[in-house]
Amino acid sequence: MIHDGSKTKDLRDRLLAVDLLRELKTRYTYKELSKILGLQESLLCRYVNGATVPSEQQARDLIGKVSERGFLARFFHSKIKVFPDSFIDTSELLHFPNMLRILLEGHLSTYNDTEKVVGIASNGVPFATIVAMILDKPLIIVKKHKDSIYLSYVEENIKESDSVVNSIYARKDFISKNDKILIVDDVLKTGKTLTSASRLIRKGGGVVTGAIVLVAKKESIASFNEVPVEVVFKL
Repeated sequence: MIHDGSKTKDLRDRLLAVDLLRELKTRYTYKELSKILGLQESLLCRYVNGATVPSEQQARDLIGKVSERGFLARFFHSKIKVFPDSFIDTSELLHFPNMLRILLEGHLSTYNDTEKVVGIASNGVPFATIVAMILDKPLIIVKKHKDSIYLSYVEENIKESDSVVNSIYARKDFISKNDKILIVDDVLKTGKTLTSASRLIRKGGGVVTGAIVLVAKKESIASFNEVPVEVVFKL
């Protein structure tokens, strides 16, 4: 059976456009969306409710407008919460998976040679999963515990404080020699977690090509030099 790649992509774009509208509708009224996207409120309503699907051109135009980095940056920046105890909460970003995927795609152009993606448990894993899906590469999860005594692990220490030292682990059979690996995490604070994760990967024989972090404070970025890091939101 011969598959028409062009038609398949057109259909995916049309369905993606609807999914994007449904995510946007949770935060905007039809009137607001009409101003943002330049489409009639009645037409937007039919798209969101599933009464009709955008044409190929309408879908491309809609995705293009949503994909504008300025729009996505403003939209997601307002969803990042910083609390008085310095906790940076990125969990609301995951309420908009299609928009988040488009945002992350714009930061992955220099990582096309990535062979595997590493996510750091627990908060970094959802974001790493999206990146792995975009790149269509295997995902490895670094954890603070071993899942089974019957599996072999690579281990690295992480100094949590002056008096506390913990360990992080990755499956030894998931990292091959010279694997080009991209690390993904949600927040960069002290850099201790990313540093330990990069050393863990090297200990397993992999090559760290870089790291992508959703949120970091400017002073944290300036003081971190373990691996090249791409920060999506700088606070």
